[in-house]
Amino acid sequence: MEGQRVEKTPGRPKKAFIIAGAVLAVLVGAYVGLCAWAGQSQRIFPHTSVAGVDVSGMTEDEAAQVLSQQLEQAADQVSLPLSYGHWSGRLEGGAVELDAGAWAHSAWQAGREHFFLQGGTYLGHLMGKNSDLAPSFTLSQSGQQQLAQLMDEADELVGGALTDASYAVEEEELILTKGVTGVTIDRQAAEETVLSALGEAVSASMGSDGEKQPQTVELPAHETAPQEPDFDQLYAELHTLPQDAQVDPETLEVSNHVVGVDFDVSAAKAAFDAAEEGETIRIPLTITQPQETKEGLEAKLFRDLLGEGTTKVSGSANRKSNVKLSASACNGVVLMPGEEFSYNNTTGSRSADKGYLAAPVYSGGDSVDEVGGGICQTSSTIYYAVLHTSLEVVERHAHTYNTGYVTQGMDATVYYGKADFRFKNNTDYPVKIVTESYDKNGSRYLTVKIYGTNEEGVYAVPKSDVFDRVNPTTKYKADESIPQGTTKVDSKQNAYIGWSAQTYRYIYNKDGTLLEKQDMGFSKYKMRPKTILYNPADGDPATWVGGVPPQPGQTTDPGTGTGTTDPGTGTGTTDPGTGTGTTDPGTGTGTTDPGGDTGNTGSGGAEPGEGSVPGSDRPV
Repeated sequence: MEGQRVEKTPGRPKKAFIIAGAVLAVLVGAYVGLCAWAGQSQRIFPHTSVAGVDVSGMTEDEAAQVLSQQLEQAADQVSLPLSYGHWSGRLEGGAVELDAGAWAHSAWQAGREHFFLQGGTYLGHLMGKNSDLAPSFTLSQSGQQQLAQLMDEADELVGGALTDASYAVEEEELILTKGVTGVTIDRQAAEETVLSALGEAVSASMGSDGEKQPQTVELPAHETAPQEPDFDQLYAELHTLPQDAQVDPETLEVSNHVVGVDFDVSAAKAAFDAAEEGETIRIPLTITQPQETKEGLEAKLFRDLLGEGTTKVSGSANRKSNVKLSASACNGVVLMPGEEFSYNNTTGSRSADKGYLAAPVYSGGDSVDEVGGGICQTSSTIYYAVLHTSLEVVERHAHTYNTGYVTQGMDATVYYGKADFRFKNNTDYPVKIVTESYDKNGSRYLTVKIYGTNEEGVYAVPKSDVFDRVNPTTKYKADESIPQGTTKVDSKQNAYIGWSAQTYRYIYNKDGTLLEKQDMGFSKYKMRPKTILYNPADGDPATWVGGVPPQPGQTTDPGTGTGTTDPGTGTGTTDPGTGTGTTDPGTGTGTTDPGGDTGNTGSGGAEPGEGSVPGSDRPV
């Protein structure tokens, strides 16, 4: 009917949409399921290969095993020819290696990179899509060693190796050889090129039934300019100031000397720049010998006797022992140039625990026994030896009384902590003190020698001007142990003549010309009277008739006595100038000839050499 509207049936389009949505959902679910299945499958997708080796449907382990087998077979078939100039060689396919496990995993991973894409990739592979992975090879450790040996062989055969500049010192010349530009294999580039070519050849053979040998690889080369010498550094290495040999103060060993070396840097550089590659040039060196060589110093060391002195050691056995012990402490002492010798520091305190014994010393003008008596003879003998050298005397003290074993003015008393004997080595070489205590012809002697180096031949002669002799007086001392009517000279408190002495040291050169007269100081020695002991019951000696004490039962008439007696004529007395117990030190030489020494002391008295320190009553 024309113009009549037909009404559509309600609900039919909606049903179509529902059906389409259901179908789509099923398809999506199926695809998601396929993606999940593809992702969890242990098998490699179809149509997948590595270096042409089909690994489709294999597990990773199966694929790795197949790849390893194929690599081994292909490596045995491949050999890469190498060339470098006129050298040629070959590197076998076994030099490369492949991580089969890693590439098997890469084959399994192929197409599984994204979850929602892996299902489609799988379907694509089912329909014939191919995935051929190109693996990367590496040189094995043995392969690297083989290639390095081949390149060494090629470089050596073809030549052109780099030669850097070099130098040597021959006698008085610096020998410089200019370097040569090197044309050698570029090792890094060569390794990369060889690995690429050999890897491609092995890869091509792995998936092929036939052999596919690679083309020859020409090893790349490069030039290396020689390194020129650093002349400033070269000068620093070669330039040396001359240095004298030295004596080690601890070991006394002589060090090596150093020869001075110098050269003109500007002239050397100019000559080097003008030279051709490989040319050798000679640069003169300035050689300066040191003033003191090792051999020369060793020959000079302690070669000369600078001075010596000998004294006769008298007195008790204890005193002789003390002299020997103190001399032993000084034996072998070495003084380096500028060093001082101190007698007190060298021997230390003279105590019983060091072995020193009791012997006569002076205390308050009297002779008494104390530990260490006699040690002043050692210091005096050393001083006497020093006076025969040009060594500098720093400290010296004279004894209270004249010693008798050295010339007046040539003794040296010491007292630990107060008075010392010191001298300084003012030479350019070490000096050594050598002492010797010995017996000869029934007497004991002490000899001191000082050794050093006397290049100029200088020698010294000491002399003393002795004057102001004061003869001993006589004094009487009461002593109840003396029998009445008699007297006795005190054998312990010896009489000493007083003296004054001015000492000089004359320095001569080797031809006997006087160079210097040195004032060595003034010495004053006290007089000590002769002491006569008497019994106090005999009365005042001034009342004795004729200087003789009255016999027991006798009396003295003061009116007839003179009150004085000439000790030189009276019975029981002794002339101090001639009597036993005194010595005229003026007749002693104090000296060097052990057989002719006349210096001595009175029998039983205090031994010479133990004078008290001036102003002190303590013994030394």
